[in-house]
Amino acid sequence: MKNPLRTTIAFDEETAGIFEKLKEEKLSQSEIVRNALKFYYLFRQLEKYDMEKLKIYVEMLSEGEHVILDLDHLVILLDIVEKYKDEGFWELHKEIARNHAEQFSGMTIEEILRRLEACNFFRLGRSGSEYVLVFGSDHIKKFMRVFLEEVLEGLKKKFEIRENLTKIRIGVKD
Repeated sequence: MKNPLRTTIAFDEETAGIFEKLKEEKLSQSEIVRNALKFYYLFRQLEKYDMEKLKIYVEMLSEGEHVILDLDHLVILLDIVEKYKDEGFWELHKEIARNHAEQFSGMTIEEILRRLEACNFFRLGRSGSEYVLVFGSDHIKKFMRVFLEEVLEGLKKKFEIRENLTKIRIGVKD
C-alpha cells in the first residue's frame, strides 16, 4: 500500500472553531478534511449563487411539499381562474394562506418575504420602512396580495398594503 500524501494546513479562528466542532463527531482529522474537500469539489459551482436562497430551495424541495413550476405555467393557471371567475379557488387559496401563517409563526415578516421571493413570485426591495414587491404579472400580484393579506392577518400583524401598477408596498406596524 502506498503511503498517504501528508500536508499541513493553517486555520483562522473561525475555521479552527468549526474544525473542533466537527471533531466532536468522532471523525479523524484526516477524515474531516477528506470529506470537506470531496464535498467542496462536488458543489464548488454553487458558490456563485445566493447561499440563503439555496438553503431555502433545499429545505422546501427536499421535504416533497413544494414543486418547481415554470412561471408561464403559473400565469396561465391564474389566467384560467380569472377568466372563469372561480371564487372557490380564491377561498381555498385563503385557507392555504391561513395554514401558512401557522407555519410562519416563528419567522419575521422579512424572512417570510425572502422565502417567497426565493420562489420567484416577486423581486423584493425596501423603501424606507416599507417592503416593495415588484411583479412581472398582474395575476401573480393578485395571487400574492391575497396570500399575504391572509398570512399577515393570521400572524396578527398590523399592516397596510398599497398597490401600484407593477408593485405592492407593505408597511408593517409593530
